[in-house]
Amino acid sequence: MSDHLQATSQGGQLSLFQDEGTLPVPGWRGRTPPEMRADAPEGYRLDLSLDEPHYVLDAESPELVGEPIDEPAETLDEGDDDLWFPAREWAPYCGDTIGMSGTIRRPASRLGALWISTGGGGRAIDRDERNTNVFRVVPLAEYRSPHPDLPLHYREHFELPEEHPYRYGYEGVIVTWQKKPHVLTDEHMVFRHPYVPHPQGHGYIPDPEWFPHDEDAVRSERNPWRDDPLAWRPISRML
Repeated sequence: MSDHLQATSQGGQLSLFQDEGTLPVPGWRGRTPPEMRADAPEGYRLDLSLDEPHYVLDAESPELVGEPIDEPAETLDEGDDDLWFPAREWAPYCGDTIGMSGTIRRPASRLGALWISTGGGGRAIDRDERNTNVFRVVPLAEYRSPHPDLPLHYREHFELPEEHPYRYGYEGVIVTWQKKPHVLTDEHMVFRHPYVPHPQGHGYIPDPEWFPHDEDAVRSERNPWRDDPLAWRPISRML
C-alpha cells in the first residue's frame, strides 16, 4: 500500500488503510505546523522529525500527549524536537464558529474597536511569515453598508453570485456575539506573524519573541472603506 494513501473519515471512523500507525498530512507544503496540528485526527499527533510531516499515534510518545508546551526555545532539550509554541493572536480566530453557528468568540479590543480573525495566508515554510485577515465587529444598528445587498448572514453571503463585488471575504457578514447581532466590516491585514526554524532543525514554530501589536494592522486592498473619507479611523493613529 502506498505511503501517501490518504486516510479518510467516514462516520467518525478513520480509514483502515494506515501504515504502522502513521498517516500522511494532506497539502502539508502550503500549511504551517499549527494548522497541521489543528487537523490531526483524534488519537494522533503531528511529527516533524522526518523530511515530510506526518501524523503518528499518540501512544508512541505518551510524554507528548496533551496541550502544547509554551516554553522559551532555549529551554528545549535535545530530543524534544516535537515541542512547539502556540501562535499568539492579534485577534481571536472565528472562521470556524462563523461557518458552523454564526457566532464569534470574544473580540479583541484594538485601535479603539473590536476585532476578530477569519484566517490567513502566506507560508511559513518559504516566507518565514504569515498574514491574517481581521475584521472590525460593529453592532448591526451601527453598520454602514457599502452595498445594498449587505449585510447578510454567512450562508446567504456566500451564496451571492460569483460576479458580486462582495462574494468573497467577510465584509457585511452578520454574526452573533453576546446574543446580539453584529456585523463584520473594515477588513485589515496583520502582516507580523513570523515563524522561525525549530531550534532542533525540524520544521517551523511561531516566534516565541513576537507579540501582536496594534501597528501590525493595515487596511487590505479590497477593503471597501479604504479611501472613504467618512470611514472609521482608529483613535490612536491614521492608517
